[in-house]
Amino acid sequence: MPFATKSGRRIHYEVQGHGPPLLLLHGLLQLGSHWSLKGYLPALTDAYTVVTFDSLGHGQSDTPHDLEAYALRHRVEDVLSVLDTLCIDRAHAWGYSMGGWTVCGLASFAPERLASYVVGGWDPVVGLPVAYAALEKQLRPGTDVDWFQVLLLGARRAPELAEAIDTGDLRALRLCMKACEQSAGLDEPLVRSGRPGLLYCGAMDPYHDSMKAVAARAGAAFATIEHADHGGAWAKAPKVLPHVLPFLASVARS
Repeated sequence: MPFATKSGRRIHYEVQGHGPPLLLLHGLLQLGSHWSLKGYLPALTDAYTVVTFDSLGHGQSDTPHDLEAYALRHRVEDVLSVLDTLCIDRAHAWGYSMGGWTVCGLASFAPERLASYVVGGWDPVVGLPVAYAALEKQLRPGTDVDWFQVLLLGARRAPELAEAIDTGDLRALRLCMKACEQSAGLDEPLVRSGRPGLLYCGAMDPYHDSMKAVAARAGAAFATIEHADHGGAWAKAPKVLPHVLPFLASVARS
């Protein structure tokens, strides 16, 4: 199995297809293989060299028990480790949720490696605390909440996520989530990057309105995934692909 180690952390990756390089970055508790499981890859591999990998703390990649290892700058180093191993100078990058956070990190720390970006289900302005605030409205004031346990409870409804949780390193996954909480202020790097972009979000996702505003400021396209919450806008590939495929085709030709 191929691994990239240039960042000092072992990152498991896979490559499929032919054409311009397209990097797919999964969300928290997901795996690189889930892009195929959910039906995204068959629509992409005829036109793109698709690179997927297990983000640090997930799957077959390293699972350090050190919060600093999961900081956004190091996440970007892991992405560049994969790209450098494959001798890819620039790639189109598509990330969902935590993967969208990482794409924002590429715009922050290595915009020269981005050909274009697609960010789904991630608020670049405030990030994860927006989701916490929305959930808190459903609780009694003063309720003490372990958000990681809340995440696990909801994720287990999806069989592939339940399997990833049961076979994963829970301490490492908790640290992944903790690192994602330090995520404010990533909208400006998208604006400054000057790269063509697309942001999309479920209509019922608390990130929606903020993402739409960021897209307008960055000169990026924006798509609403109707009748979808955060999880639904990931799971419903047939609703997402009609927005992403034309965007990728347009930037790949330019």
